[in-house]
Amino acid sequence: MFAIFLGLTPFIFVTLLGFLFGRFKIFDLSHAKILNLFLYYVAVPALIIKFVAQSEIGHIDLKQITSYFLMQSTCGIFTFLLVSNYFKRPVKESIIWALTVALSNHVTLLLPITQIYFGDDVVTQVTSIILMDGVILLSLIAFFLELATKRNVQFIIFIKNIILNPMILSILIGVFLFIFNFNINDTPVEYTLSTLALCVSPVGLFAIGIILSFHTDNVINKLTASISILKLIVSPLVLLLVGYVIFDAGNPQVIPGAFFVSVAPCGVTSIVLCSAYNVNPQNIIKAIFISTFASIGTIFFAIKYLTM
Repeated sequence: MFAIFLGLTPFIFVTLLGFLFGRFKIFDLSHAKILNLFLYYVAVPALIIKFVAQSEIGHIDLKQITSYFLMQSTCGIFTFLLVSNYFKRPVKESIIWALTVALSNHVTLLLPITQIYFGDDVVTQVTSIILMDGVILLSLIAFFLELATKRNVQFIIFIKNIILNPMILSILIGVFLFIFNFNINDTPVEYTLSTLALCVSPVGLFAIGIILSFHTDNVINKLTASISILKLIVSPLVLLLVGYVIFDAGNPQVIPGAFFVSVAPCGVTSIVLCSAYNVNPQNIIKAIFISTFASIGTIFFAIKYLTM
């Protein structure tokens, strides 16, 4: 038990370090934005290209990725209805709240933890969920945000913007390398991609810490607490229910990759979308704050249960 907690301490420490540097005004939100832009345009795409180009497509477990997608859709739609009807938030903000629950912080936090505690099979399933989120979930959310903002979406321009999205473009590059069997192993390309990929977790967690340090007033309210409960408790339960009903896979050990991602905190991509669509991110950041630190407990439980 202590060994598991000890393994999680670097991720906690880096986030707290960012929080302290932000609290003492050594770094501010503009610095966090620069770090996030580096992740969004450089480091995360490098990570995705590497994973896709070197992936084992045949090892992807369809029951896990399907169960996870159905869980995301269910929880996302429920979140949208809850936030828009009960909390009376605008449509654009409600859509981003739906993404906040549907999307986990799997790239900067969960993936490196998965690589420490689990074998290649679970890492492959977590990676496949990350890729699915990049292609399907972000595309759907972007479409609905464009629709809510402009009312008249030009399909050609929308498709162009989607393809040029750094995450989706990196997936396409990785697929190109994979299909045409470009071997990047032990090459300068792999070394460059690997080096950039190693930046994702520490830089991302440090940036999260900085951002959280500027939004510590009235952190726990009805909205942020509800979203955190939906993300960390309701989502895993819905996943197990979906898995049981459709695939007779209601045991976390049968779908370990999907279950492990489901206990991760809210996705930080929603903050980027807040900037892009002029939505006040204050409460969303607070929900990320709560779920990030509460997820220490859910991740700890999941590791202990899945590695028994």
